[in-house]
Amino acid sequence: MNAPLLYCARKRGYLYEKEYVLPSFFLSESEKETVRLLAKQSKELSSFGYGKYEGQAVILSKISAGAGTGEDERGMTREPYFAEIEMLGGRASVAPLEYFLCGKVEGRTYTYAFFDPDVFISVLIAGGLDFRIIKPNWLREYMKEKLSGILKLL
Repeated sequence: MNAPLLYCARKRGYLYEKEYVLPSFFLSESEKETVRLLAKQSKELSSFGYGKYEGQAVILSKISAGAGTGEDERGMTREPYFAEIEMLGGRASVAPLEYFLCGKVEGRTYTYAFFDPDVFISVLIAGGLDFRIIKPNWLREYMKEKLSGILKLL
């Protein structure tokens, strides 16, 4: 996640070199517009005496503007990557990948959407699934490079 970490021997742990917040989500343009509209409605409700909506309006405004998440506006609205993955072997459950699932192409081939290739690859490997990356080619090559680097360290 490219966090600016430093090891502190005195405290025997890690700390952030500069202020950093882990990104918790990403919004498409249409989702961002929906959050903007919800913020506007909450603000209007709070102006009519429904004070409980005031805090909600502030939070939704920050989310729609990309504030408070450690991401700039461009990072919050970037488009996802898509991958076609074929499940191999006897295990057909794709439960570890449910969060990324877009749809089934045919047979045991699925399409997944993701924003961070490292996170997606980690879930693929940690899920204990036998799989083959059909496309995109860059993801297959990226995964080979990552795994080669890990193997060299062993």
